[in-house]
Amino acid sequence: MSNRARRNGKALSLLIVWSIALGGIFAAIVSLSPAARAGPCDQVGVISGDWTITTAQVCTGITFTVDGSININSGGSLRLVNGGLSFSKDAAHAGYALNVNAGGALILDNSIVTTQTTAINPYLKLALTVSGAGSQLVLMNGAKLKFPGWFNATGASVNVTDSTITGFTTQEISSTGLDTELNDDSPIITWASTTATLFHSTIDRVYQDGRFSEGSRPGGSLFNVSLTASSTLYAYDTYLSVDYSNVVGLHNELHVDGTSSAYLYNVTIDRTQDPLYLSNWTSAFVPTAAGGSINLFRWLRASVVDRTSFAIAGATIWSASSPTGATAQYPDNGASTTPSGVNAWNRTDLNGVAKIPLYTDQITSATLPNGQSFGNYQETVTYSTSTVTGGAFFNPYPAVSAADNNQWSTYPFDLQVRTLPDLELRPSDYTSTMNVIQNQPFAVVAKIYNRGQTDASAVSIAAYLNGDLANQLARVNNLNVAQGAQVNQSLSINGLATIGPQRIMLVVDPSNSINEGGAAQEANNYANLTLDVTPPPNGYVAIGTPGSGQTVDPGTALSVTGYVRDSTNDNGISGIQLTIELRSPTAVIATNTTSSGTDGLFVGEIVVPDVQDGAYSVVVTPTAGSITPQTQSITITKTVPFLNRTVPILGLPYWLFFIILAAAAAAVIGVTLYWKIYGLGKMVECGECGAFIPEDSTSCPKCGVEFEKDMAKCSNCQAWIPIDVKQCPECGVEFATGEVEMADYQEKMRLQYDEVVQKFKEEASRQLGRALSDREFQEWWRKQPTFVTFEDWLREEEEMRKMGSKPCPTCGTLNSVTATVCHKCGSLMRETTRPPSGGGGGGSAPVIQARRPGGSPGPEGSSGGQAASFGGGQAGAPSGTEAIPRRVIRKPVAPQPVVQKKVIKKPSDGGEGGDGQSESSGDTGTEDEL
Repeated sequence: MSNRARRNGKALSLLIVWSIALGGIFAAIVSLSPAARAGPCDQVGVISGDWTITTAQVCTGITFTVDGSININSGGSLRLVNGGLSFSKDAAHAGYALNVNAGGALILDNSIVTTQTTAINPYLKLALTVSGAGSQLVLMNGAKLKFPGWFNATGASVNVTDSTITGFTTQEISSTGLDTELNDDSPIITWASTTATLFHSTIDRVYQDGRFSEGSRPGGSLFNVSLTASSTLYAYDTYLSVDYSNVVGLHNELHVDGTSSAYLYNVTIDRTQDPLYLSNWTSAFVPTAAGGSINLFRWLRASVVDRTSFAIAGATIWSASSPTGATAQYPDNGASTTPSGVNAWNRTDLNGVAKIPLYTDQITSATLPNGQSFGNYQETVTYSTSTVTGGAFFNPYPAVSAADNNQWSTYPFDLQVRTLPDLELRPSDYTSTMNVIQNQPFAVVAKIYNRGQTDASAVSIAAYLNGDLANQLARVNNLNVAQGAQVNQSLSINGLATIGPQRIMLVVDPSNSINEGGAAQEANNYANLTLDVTPPPNGYVAIGTPGSGQTVDPGTALSVTGYVRDSTNDNGISGIQLTIELRSPTAVIATNTTSSGTDGLFVGEIVVPDVQDGAYSVVVTPTAGSITPQTQSITITKTVPFLNRTVPILGLPYWLFFIILAAAAAAVIGVTLYWKIYGLGKMVECGECGAFIPEDSTSCPKCGVEFEKDMAKCSNCQAWIPIDVKQCPECGVEFATGEVEMADYQEKMRLQYDEVVQKFKEEASRQLGRALSDREFQEWWRKQPTFVTFEDWLREEEEMRKMGSKPCPTCGTLNSVTATVCHKCGSLMRETTRPPSGGGGGGSAPVIQARRPGGSPGPEGSSGGQAASFGGGQAGAPSGTEAIPRRVIRKPVAPQPVVQKKVIKKPSDGGEGGDGQSESSGDTGTEDEL
């Protein structure tokens, strides 16, 4: 017989092994995932202690809590993008500061520097110091300085664009318990030897302290924006919260010393504190000594139109002082006739408008409390060969409102300007020198204008080296430039071999194929760009993406970014052409080119071909041999649904693997269920040891006896007969088939028991001479040796099947060898005592076998004529001929079916002879008697 339990164990072990293997695979995948790459910022979240910066730091999207000081030293820079610094200060740590030292830079891009109002015993004042040669502070894109304290700059450069310097509101600090007069203002600004430029910005909440009287303030005045030691301030379209108030302690001023100057273009101030009477006004702009000056500029917004009110683009406007006629001067640019910080200031744009700055007032220590005004100008407007003139007048200081600072004037021409196209290149667009690297390709952006009133089509733009029209470097054709429009066209130029200064001449319409109206219109088709060609420095390539070991899908575009840097100082190298290759391992399977741009940044991509999964490398190689290439390892793996992935080692897709596992599990479960449900239903008892074994077993796994295949022994005549017959061919006994339900079996056995009990009851009534009730009969019967309970009676019936049987001496019905009462007729089962050892044939009379309590037979006795044993053989059989009484299948007396239960076994060594032959078990074949 096969060991099914062992097979079940093996199947379960296999499932466990596979589960562990799959778990290991998933764990390996997770462990090999690329780790997150660190950013270029050294700090995260909270800065504890002092932070000294000596390298370039770019921190994006983080507002740091600073519990200490920050020092940015030479070579270091801190660029905060969409974040900021929030200093956590209290009275015990009032010395925390933000210092930008010589050679350092702080750049706030949409970021904030402030102090925290939520600390215990908060101290809100902060000292911001920018000092030393090359020190810089830049605020841009909505950046903000928000704290009371000090903003000191010495020998520095300050640039504030679209940003704010302010302080806390009273509501924001109301819960701190601090003096609001001392803590609700912006920092006091003191700039020495500093150049500051403000564009479209605000300096708000200038420090005020109303508790001080005029005489109690140092120097008799209080100012919180001051320029000293040859400082210069350029402010464009900016608001300063200085005022004309005469209230002591609330008035604020912009001060310059005798060596400093301020140039204010459309600068507005706080007019909410103006006294009612002009006689009570106090100047907002105060030069403190001779030599210092504050200069006011206003905007003339000139609109130029033709007689049809059509906007004239490209008209030039020159301003002259009235009545002297001298060309307008701009002291901010060294008494030049061109202002600083303003582009295309005297030429009308596509809408026919020019925004012209005009110098209108100068305030010195000699003119206080007013200024010297010269705000009368005559404008000369020129278009093509036509000229018109007009005036411009501005109210003098102290009139500095937005309306006072901006004057709109229209200058009409008595002509119609809907003319031919007029293509133009403006030399003012190419004033700076362009640095390029020897033998490295670069691009030049040509700005093409159409000053005419007709669209220009099929326009060409070309670039020539050093004005040599025979040495064309690049050309682009078929451009369209609408009337009054501008087109920016990039020209790709191969590298130049000659080192040193070079010149590129840009020419629009180089073939002169477009009629622009005449020589005057053709004369503006040229512009020159100066180049400085330098040899490539020693450097290296640093790949940023993809990361090392990054996994990519075949068929996708892989972005490759990084930097080209100088080996000496790690500065970015711009203009280096790079070749990007995907290799496996040395064979190039994909390639592309790119070049490094600003700060050495390069961005390119390659399309990953549909290749076999595995390890590959991305190689970025510069065309300049002095720059070292870099290689980055990646893994190409086709991303497919999990079920379509391949099982390692086996090479099967997971969906097929899981189907195989499911089928195997179903087979194991099915076989197990079959064994449990059907297999157990076909179990029989071993005729030798009585163990339950499968019907088809050829040997007993317990005692080792071998069974005759497909043969069984008749329990009536002991003949070996085929197992599947319904009737014994030797003795004619019939075998019942089928299974009897337990409930039916017990019910039928109960009926037989009741028949026996009824016979005893009738016998008791005859003996006592009267009818007995059930209770009286039970009391009488319990005192008789024939008493047996249903349970004992049923047990003895079962024992007959297992241990053999003996016939009733009265009716001949087979009963268990342990039975004391015949199950058929109710007679006592008597046995004849063994003959004396002398072998006399006349034995004593049979003796009734007494029952022990509980229904079990008593032990074999040697006196009193007791029966030898309830386990003895059948009547007439010699003692000891069978180790276990043989069970006999009999035909039922009543027409009730019997169930054949046959145990198949080979005969013992004694052969298959007559009835007296011994068997190893009496359970050779049975039928349940019903």
